[in-house]
Amino acid sequence: MMKLIILSQIVNQTGIPQYVLNWKMISAMLTVAGAIILWLALVFIGIIAKRYEQVLMKKTNWQFIMIAPSGILLYAIIQAYSLMVIGNLKMTDMQTWISYGFFVLSGLLSLIGSYKFYNVVKPHKGGSK
Repeated sequence: MMKLIILSQIVNQTGIPQYVLNWKMISAMLTVAGAIILWLALVFIGIIAKRYEQVLMKKTNWQFIMIAPSGILLYAIIQAYSLMVIGNLKMTDMQTWISYGFFVLSGLLSLIGSYKFYNVVKPHKGGSK
């Protein structure tokens, strides 16, 4: 219902054809869904790191891994707000800079956290003779 109201309002104001709005709406919703799925995947890596820490008794920085992907979720929230609340098919320049900034920062922090976790669980070469 909300989608139809937003789309009809945009069509009346801009004159953009309905099929273009439908595809843009689907694209935006898939972007939000993809960001949420990526966030969930990285949170699951944090849960795995926590379990490794409990079993191996080595610090895995699982808290860092759990918090780092929050920027991806913030990106999805900003995108959804722009689309569903304001009714923009494209985020404004300020929203774009803020959301992509969070996304990049979150990606870098997630990479650092995952690398630290990898260094804890990777097999060491050599061993005893």
